[in-house]
Amino acid sequence: MNHPLLDLSLFRWIKSQTNETDREALLSLREAICDVAGSYRYAEVGSHLGGSLQPHVVDDRCVTIFSIDPRPLEQPDERWTVKYQYEGNSTNRMLALLSTIPKANIDKIRTFEACSWELSPDSISEPVDFAFIDGEHTNSAVFRDFTSVRKFLASAAILAFHDCFVTPSAFLAISRILSRERPPSPFLYFPSSKVLAVVFGSTRLEQALLNFGWRKELPLSRWDSIKTPIKRRIRSIRWIMPLLRRCKRRLSGN
Repeated sequence: MNHPLLDLSLFRWIKSQTNETDREALLSLREAICDVAGSYRYAEVGSHLGGSLQPHVVDDRCVTIFSIDPRPLEQPDERWTVKYQYEGNSTNRMLALLSTIPKANIDKIRTFEACSWELSPDSISEPVDFAFIDGEHTNSAVFRDFTSVRKFLASAAILAFHDCFVTPSAFLAISRILSRERPPSPFLYFPSSKVLAVVFGSTRLEQALLNFGWRKELPLSRWDSIKTPIKRRIRSIRWIMPLLRRCKRRLSGN
């Protein structure tokens, strides 16, 4: 049963690449921030159609939205041997879709058609309370997004990631960095979802998430970092073998 504060219907207007449990996780992050701070500034890497922006454009507690997306028509992905396609990927299309949502305030959205690591230090002058990384799904890009976006965070903030099982090597590397810091900032995981989060500078924020059912854990291992490229290689073989069989039949005249 969903928590009464987590209204999943907020995601009904625009298609989002999140499942129901992911949406619960994202809404609980928003509520945790508001429980502690009252209002928040939100930043997102990888907005595409604007699906995960929906709860924030209608929430008066959200003061500003920073959408960071270089708007590629295709980009690499750890799951595939070919690049992942994003047809018609544009900022104008996203804003048009968001503007159709009743009571949406799209005037508070600031867009950056660039990678997070291409932004200058003064691009985002207001500290971000809640950031969500869901951009290029490669280990190198996720790690670079982490180091880049972190520079824009408030002293007490949440940094969350989607599709955590796709880029395990990135999260294992980030975990090593966090464990060396004092005080350490552990990963939190929302059970049965694909969402990971890190809380910086606030035990109150961390406790708020634990109250929503988050767990202090990184549900990944070194095996996960090996398993993903193996699956990718298998998919490649599955695609190549039928092609080779067809070529063989043509050459043999069958």
